[in-house]
Amino acid sequence: MSNSVIDACRALKMPPPSKAVLMAMADYANDHGECWPSITTLCEFTCFGKTAVIAAIKWLEDHKLVYANRDNGRHTTYVISPKNYENPSASRTGSSRGPVRLADDTRPPREPDPSASRTGPVRQTDTNHQEPSRTISKATPKKSAPVSTVVMPDGVDPQTWADWLALRKAKKAPVTETVLRGAIAESAKANLPLNRFLEIWCSRGSQGLQADWLKPNERAGPGVVVPIRPSASADFRGKTYAGTAIEDLPPDLRDAARAAIADG
Repeated sequence: MSNSVIDACRALKMPPPSKAVLMAMADYANDHGECWPSITTLCEFTCFGKTAVIAAIKWLEDHKLVYANRDNGRHTTYVISPKNYENPSASRTGSSRGPVRLADDTRPPREPDPSASRTGPVRQTDTNHQEPSRTISKATPKKSAPVSTVVMPDGVDPQTWADWLALRKAKKAPVTETVLRGAIAESAKANLPLNRFLEIWCSRGSQGLQADWLKPNERAGPGVVVPIRPSASADFRGKTYAGTAIEDLPPDLRDAARAAIADG
């Protein structure tokens, strides 16, 4: 939760469903305005049905308050931008339909009635997506995903840092201060420098890494060979039992020794 994002959104005027969804997103957002709550989570937070929540998200996107990145396909990442908000009261006042009524007006907003979700099940028009589809024409440039502003810590090699950022991007995982603090804590548990911990992370190619997952050779560092205990069979390699009493032979050789003596 980011208090700065919540404070920036609190004073904005808009229809009640859109305001409720915006404040729910702000409650889950970090200081950069990034959040990724599901439609179900937003419904539980606002007490509105899915139809009303989806319509509210579209309204927020149309008025440039929220940018939604749906490239992942499994979940949507939102970026809240209160400074980009286009107040509809200024652009639509004086039109043939009259001024748009906001949250403090007496007339109901022009939004789907959320009470419909409380009287019966809501049917989704598209069962494959919980979000409204966004058609982008060839003339409209596609917005790029938010770039992480996390600063590279001291003691980390620039190439290692670049490799780790590329891995996080490939895994569709955000790079936040919280993620970096977790990596620093795990490297301390493993008694490894952060740079070495990130190198191991990159070599594994995993989305996450914990100190308990490290192997002995990874803890020892590159180029260090961990001694391997010889197997039990290696103890008998190259040995001879000439002159050994039958009773002193290993159990699996005694019968063979007695048979050889009897044949001789």
